Amino acid sequence: MSKNIFCIGELLIDMVCVDNKGLINGEKFEKKAGGAPANVAASICKLEGNAYFLGQVGDDFFGTYLIDLLKSLNINTEMAVKKGSTTIALVGIDENGERNFDFLRGSDGDYSFENIDLSKITDSDIIHFGSATGFLDGELKKTYFKLLEYAKANNIYVSFDPNYRDALITADKLEKFIEDSISFIKQSDFTKLSDEELFLLTGEKDITTGVNKLHELGVKVVTITLGSKGTYLSVNKENVIIPSIKIEQVDSTGAGDAFVGAVLKQLADIEDKQNITFEEWNKIISFANKVGAITCTNYGAIASMPTLSDIM
Repeated sequence: MSKNIFCIGELLIDMVCVDNKGLINGEKFEKKAGGAPANVAASICKLEGNAYFLGQVGDDFFGTYLIDLLKSLNINTEMAVKKGSTTIALVGIDENGERNFDFLRGSDGDYSFENIDLSKITDSDIIHFGSATGFLDGELKKTYFKLLEYAKANNIYVSFDPNYRDALITADKLEKFIEDSISFIKQSDFTKLSDEELFLLTGEKDITTGVNKLHELGVKVVTITLGSKGTYLSVNKENVIIPSIKIEQVDSTGAGDAFVGAVLKQLADIEDKQNITFEEWNKIISFANKVGAITCTNYGAIASMPTLSDIM
C-alpha cells in the first residue's frame, strides 16, 4: 500500500480568465480550486495515492467549497483549518496559454504548527513543501521551517518546489526568498524547479552548471521542468532531458504541481527511496511528464489533472 504524502501550504480560489485576454483586458472569469500544495495532493489522489493537505482556508463559502472538493478527491483534510477569509488568486491566460497572476491574500498565512498531528507522520512517508505563499512573512512560514526541522530529525523524505511568483515576491523580498529556498534545497531529497527558478536561485545561466550548484548544496535529485521540451533530470550529477508528449496547450496552471504529484505518488510506492537507480528515475519522470502535459489541455488545475485510468 502507498505511504502517505503530506502537502503543506495554501489552498485557494483561482479566478481564471478564460477569454485569453489576460488580466488587464479579460472579462470572463471562472472559479477554480487552486494552490500549489493542494494541487499536488489532488494529483496524488487522482493517481490513486494517499495525500494529506495541511493548510488554512477561510471560514466562508469559498473555504467550504474548497474543503468539500478536497474531500471528494479523497484528500485527507483533518489537519486543515477553516478560519478567516479564503485567499484568491487572479489568473490571466494570454493567447499562448501562458499565465500572469495577482493575489488577494486571505488567512492561508495563519496556519500554525500546532494544527499538525505529528503522530500521523512516519519515517516511510513523504512531506512536500510547495507553497507559493510559504515564504511570505507570517505563521505559515514558521510552520514550514518547524516541519522541515521535524522531517530531518526523523529521517522523513523531503520534497521541495519553490513556486516563485513575481506577483508575490516583490523586489524587496527577493533576496530573502532566495535565501529561504536555498536553505530548503540543502535539506531536500527531491526538488523541482522551472528553469527561471533555477537561474534565479543559483545566479547561473546554464542549466547543468546551475543544477550542479544545487547538488553541491546537498539535494540528491533535481528536476527542471522545460515546458513542451520535457524535464531535465539530474541524479547526483548524472543527467538527461526526458521528453514530454505533444499536446494542444490551453492553460498551463497546475501543470508543474501535477508533475510533482505524479513523481511523489510513484516514490511513495518505493520502499528504498534513497537508492533508486537512474533508469528507474527516467521512468518516474517520463510518467510525470505525461501527467503534467495532460493537465495543460483544459482550464483549471485540479479539474484538468488526469486519473490513473486516463494515463493508462
